[in-house]
Amino acid sequence: MVHELMLNSTQNDSNDSELLPLTPPATVEKRRSDSQTKRSEVKPKKLLTQLRGSNRKSRLKFRPQPFTVLDLNDHLDGLRDDKNADFLRYALRHSRRIVVIAGAGVSVAAGIPDFRSKEGLFSSLKDKNCASGKDLFDYNQVYSSDEMSYKFNGMIANLHRLSQGAQPTAFHSMLDEIASEGRLQRLYTQNIDGLDTRMKHLNTKIPLEKPPPVTIQLHGSVNHVECNMCSKIENFDPSIFRCSSQDVDEAQVVPTCPQCEEFESVRMIAGLRSKGIGKLRPRVVLYNEIHPEGDLIGEIAASDLKKKPDCLIIVGTSLQIPGVKSLCKQLVQAIADRKGIILYMNKELPTKSLIDIIGSIDLIVLGDCQEVSKLF
Repeated sequence: MVHELMLNSTQNDSNDSELLPLTPPATVEKRRSDSQTKRSEVKPKKLLTQLRGSNRKSRLKFRPQPFTVLDLNDHLDGLRDDKNADFLRYALRHSRRIVVIAGAGVSVAAGIPDFRSKEGLFSSLKDKNCASGKDLFDYNQVYSSDEMSYKFNGMIANLHRLSQGAQPTAFHSMLDEIASEGRLQRLYTQNIDGLDTRMKHLNTKIPLEKPPPVTIQLHGSVNHVECNMCSKIENFDPSIFRCSSQDVDEAQVVPTCPQCEEFESVRMIAGLRSKGIGKLRPRVVLYNEIHPEGDLIGEIAASDLKKKPDCLIIVGTSLQIPGVKSLCKQLVQAIADRKGIILYMNKELPTKSLIDIIGSIDLIVLGDCQEVSKLF
């Protein structure tokens, strides 16, 4: 009996040995399909080189002499300046990490007045009570009297109305397209109209926070108000601001904050001491006041410098604000050291003092910045 069991066991072992195992041992070579064979023929190093080559930045073949001027009107009228125009196209199309510092000139085509031109706010707002429109952007002047506050409220309400009825310009659209391609590292805008942030890819955060948005509003926006006590931010409502002594009683020269009023009433019911009620003011940064987000903007700018931008576009601004001028100078130095591209776009040539401060400009694009989008 034992002999028969051993014999059957031996026979079963011999039959199993004729079958292929489910998982072959390491000594058995697996058969490869055609697709696997083709895949193994691609060498990783060669594939990596090909991928890098397909995304390689085009080589810059021509760089103009420093501070060369490209007159947009002459070029578009057919007067040849092809090399400098091609250099501008190259900067816009092939730069990978573009930083833009924009001023009021970008929004003039949308019907928003600038500040320092003959038709600008500083000139148009002058009257017997206001020696210069610049006084309406000075914190010490704006709230010095009811008359100045009326005029300030009226100016902000008018800018808000204009911005609500305006549309982003061709230059805004060009920046949005560059941002959609992931090549706009940052837009630092001095404009308070908010037209840029309406574009799909030029988003911002209000209040500003980390991680930083694409667009940094250096001087705030006429589209919002903020309480000076609880920091509540609301959309701008012109009806709550008194713009003259004849305005309705509900409007106030400096409106009180509804949230603070609600908190105060709750505290009174609870028998708690009063903390006071805050005031609402347009969320616009004025001269002679501490920038509420200045420290955070400084951190963002320092981080942008470390990311090695390869192109700086200064557009629609004469760089009269010291903080913006300082930011521009740091960016110019960092980009010039790495042989990046620096463009200055404005209707007027930069002053000698500004050139001395900036230190380096590859191309001065003279004319309306809206025309640049045609070259792009």
